[in-house]
Amino acid sequence: MALPTLVQIQPCPFNKSNMKFKATVYAKLRSSVSDAAGNAVMNNVKRITPSLDVSLLRIGKCIDMWFEAPDRETAEKELKILSDQMLANVVIEDWSFEIAETEEVGLGEVSNPRA
Repeated sequence: MALPTLVQIQPCPFNKSNMKFKATVYAKLRSSVSDAAGNAVMNNVKRITPSLDVSLLRIGKCIDMWFEAPDRETAEKELKILSDQMLANVVIEDWSFEIAETEEVGLGEVSNPRA
């Protein structure tokens, strides 16, 4: 059995011709999927805030990302691929994103600079 060919992906060069973007990707469990973590949090809300009557609580992911791309069309195309293949578990989650051009370079530091 032949081993699969590994493809090395070259990073996008960060140069002045690229545009800067900030994207927020939302990944949410589909309504048909049980949310055990959400149910556990919801059941404990009354202990902390007894005046709130929560009827449903679902936990999802919110991913903020700053990046550069040659243009908006490329940024959206690549972000769709990334969201569908890596950021969301498409078997049980639906995803959406917001994208905007920015001059920001991100907040905070890389959690693992060797990653």
